Amino acid sequence: MRKSNEPTANQNERSLDNERIEEYVQQFKPALLAFFSRRTTHSEIAQDLVQDVFMRLLRRKKSGEIEHPAAYIMQTASSVWNDFLRTKQRRHEDMQEEFDEFSHSPGGISPEREYIGREAVNIILSVLSKLPTRTQDIYLLCRFDGFKRHEAAKRMGISVSAIDKHLMIATKKVGQIFGEYNE
Repeated sequence: MRKSNEPTANQNERSLDNERIEEYVQQFKPALLAFFSRRTTHSEIAQDLVQDVFMRLLRRKKSGEIEHPAAYIMQTASSVWNDFLRTKQRRHEDMQEEFDEFSHSPGGISPEREYIGREAVNIILSVLSKLPTRTQDIYLLCRFDGFKRHEAAKRMGISVSAIDKHLMIATKKVGQIFGEYNE
């Protein structure tokens, strides 16, 4: 018969409980903040990414003890960073500007410049309307929507070289029109 003070087999196994996770937070949070702070200039983003690492750790809770916690946590941090970059790229966040009153004020763009920009877009759309539908779609995906050639190829179900050929045809036509306007 087992004495009540002796640990059971389940108590001997060191599971990943809340107390252990709290220890990991205390132990690894400064290193994770440093890791992410070297990669981004925004401290809020670094803090969010640290939190993501520990959220993944919480989701892993039922899997048992982590044999090498430092290695596991830093590998998780690397994965979190890569996921962050993929998401950022997918959302085109680097292409977005932060709002400042000077550059975004109504007086920043003259009515003439706005008119010229609209006319240029109308000319491009007019040129594209004379091209095959697939060429139009590919040009708009890559040039207006910001898709990479391989992404457009996957979406359209064709090869990257076919995307290149369609882009070359459309770009040549658009260039011819603007070449005539610039002379």
